[in-house]
This record gives sequence, C-alpha cells and structure tokens, in this order.
Amino acid sequence: MKNEANTIEDLLEILAGFRQAPKIEIESSDMSIMYSIARQVFKGTALTDRQYALVTEKLSKYKEQFNDYNFDLAVETLRMPLREIDRSKYIKVVSHSEMLGPDKVYESYKEKWQWIKVRFPFSKKLICKIESLDKSSNNYYHDKGSHEHYFLYNERNIFDIIEVFKDSSFIIDQDLLDMHLLLQEMKDNQDNYIPGVYKLKLKNLSDRAISYMLSDIGEPSIDNLALYKDRQRKYGLHYFDTSDLDNSISQLTHLSQNIVNRECRQVLIKKEKYTINNLAESVLELNRFPLLVILPETDPLNDLIKVHKSLHGFVDPTECTVMFRLSNNSDSEFNDYIKNNNLNSSLDKNTKVVYINTNKIPKPLIMSDWKCSTALLTQSQRVNTKLSQYIEKFDLVMHYDKDVSQFARFQRDRIQEL
Repeated sequence: MKNEANTIEDLLEILAGFRQAPKIEIESSDMSIMYSIARQVFKGTALTDRQYALVTEKLSKYKEQFNDYNFDLAVETLRMPLREIDRSKYIKVVSHSEMLGPDKVYESYKEKWQWIKVRFPFSKKLICKIESLDKSSNNYYHDKGSHEHYFLYNERNIFDIIEVFKDSSFIIDQDLLDMHLLLQEMKDNQDNYIPGVYKLKLKNLSDRAISYMLSDIGEPSIDNLALYKDRQRKYGLHYFDTSDLDNSISQLTHLSQNIVNRECRQVLIKKEKYTINNLAESVLELNRFPLLVILPETDPLNDLIKVHKSLHGFVDPTECTVMFRLSNNSDSEFNDYIKNNNLNSSLDKNTKVVYINTNKIPKPLIMSDWKCSTALLTQSQRVNTKLSQYIEKFDLVMHYDKDVSQFARFQRDRIQEL
C-alpha cells in the first residue's frame, strides 16, 4: 500500500525517513537542514514562512523521486498554519524592573539600575557576537530560551555592544548611538579625555583634584612619577608616558617596583622572598604613610616587635600608637613593650603608624579624622567584618606571609602575589 502525501510536511517527513516509504536520495549538503526541519514538524511544530520557502525550494530538487505521490498538490498544502516569528532586532535601555519582568522582587538599591536590552530572533551569527561581549555574572542577564539579552548600563558596555551590532540591521536607541559616538571620540583622542600624567603634567582632571595631588606628592617629575603610578587607583589616573614612567620606576627597589606595578589593590609579599626590612624600605620609599598595621590575634607581640624595629629610626615613637591591650595576667609582656617603647601616643591626624589586631576595629579609630589608604596584615588571615569593610576603600593592602590564607583566597577581591 502506497503512503499518502497530502501536505508539504508529509513530503518532508518522507524525505527525512520518518515515514515507511521508498528512500529518497538527497545531496549531502541538504541532509542536515532538511532532517532538522523534518524532526521539528514531526514533533508538531509548524513551519515558519522562511522554512516553508526553503523546504519548497529543496523538495523541488527531488520532485522526480516523488512519482508515487501527488507532489504538486502536497507541496502547496500545509498541515499546520505557518508559525509567526517576531523578527524584530533592537537595542534599547530598560529599567531594572523591566529587565526582571512583572511581579519580581528586588533590592531597593537596584531601583535606579538600568540595562541595555539586546533583542533578536535566533541566529548563530548573532549569538556568536553576543558571546564576544562581557557576560560576567554581575554584568549580564539572560533567561535561557528567550531572545532577550541584558547588559548592565555603563560606558564600556554601551561602546562594545554598539560596536559589535552597529552593522547588523538593529534598531538602536538614538541616545545609545549618541553615547557611542562620544565614546569613540574619546577613544580616538584619549589625550583630551583620559586623566593622567602627560609629559610630566597632570591633565584632564579637576583643579581641586590637581591641587590635592600636588600637595600630596608635588609637581610630577621623573623622581616622583612612580608615586603617582602607585596611587593611580586613589587618584583616578589612567595614563602615563611609558618612557618617563619606566625611568622613574627604575630608581626604586625591586619590591617597590612590584608594588607600583601591581594589577589590583591587594598584594601578597612572601616572607621567604622579602624580609620585613625590605617591606619597611618600600613603605618609606613610596611614602605609604599613614600605615595601618593589622597584627594577628594570637601572639601579636612577635609581629609588633618586627614591624616596630623595621621602622625604628624612620618613624618617631610619638607618631605611632597601638590601639589595643592584652590581659596583664597572661600577656603583660605585650603591654610592657608598648609602654617601654612609647607606642601609646594619642591618635590624631599626624599619627603615621597605627597598630590594631584582626579581631576588632577600635571605635576611636572609626570616629577619628585619621586618614589612611595603606594596610599591612602581618599574617594573611581572616579579619573582623567591620575591619574588612573599613579597609575595602584602601588602594593598597599588603599581606606579609608565606602564602595567602584559605579565607583570603575566597574573598571578592583578588590578591596578587609579588
């Protein structure tokens, strides 16, 4: 008994071998696409208009092999109405609530967040372009199976997204296009926009910022340019003339060079590679005062003595203070060392070195007007939560140990080994 073929879907299923019927010989180049579409309709999913046009064209190539069927009638007859596809392609800005969808709960601080919505129907070519963008967890959101991709609204994402999709026939918000043009102008003329030191002159910074930097370090020169580089995160500097910077950094010790060239704010300084005196020399060389020294909770005396002796002769005892004490019953030696070395001065804005431990951040320290941007942990270990939050704003946190502690390895911030 001959198989019936009343619709184009029937012909397609016969061609792909989903029906018991004489085998249709097809070209290898057509196998994959025809089998894929046949499997789709066999499972009950209707053809789209483009699939219908493609299948009609492909089937016509094999018409002579369908002699036992009313090919002309079947190829023009549909089993299921064509499936409508939303082929809109656009890039626009949406609010956080629009990104999540209706009735979704989110934190109040995200109320003003904005996202760049990239919408397009399935396309392997466009998916590859999406994959080329930054899709880190805090930067990207996508519901699996949807055609909508969301990127956090910021200058980098605006530039990268428009750059990738500008020639792909997308409808793009004019505000995004205008921002992209401005960012392109800034990229092409960085010396007019990027804050930095150009030919030993501070440029593209506010007068107030320049005044602060000059009072802190002085006019940029070969002798102090490395200090500007060292504080680039604190000052917001993003450009230095390479030759001038290399000349300046070359004057420093090896450890100081590594600190200046660090890629993140937290660094591990290994004990077997550098002595405590090497570290103190770098603190002095880079003028990394005021300095917050964080001693271990267990046996802090040993580390207090080492740091204090390494700075002795360079920092006056009246400029140092230890802001905690231990029990006289069990640790009187620690308290005696503080007293005998005059490390008990009152904290004020002129204090250069403050010693605390990992267990607690003293309230007087938080309440004071003492300003610090450098911390030294004499051992890489877990610190009190409030203390961790306190030093988050520091642009240099040094861990002096044999290795990074297990707790530190899982911190949000990366720790670079020098």
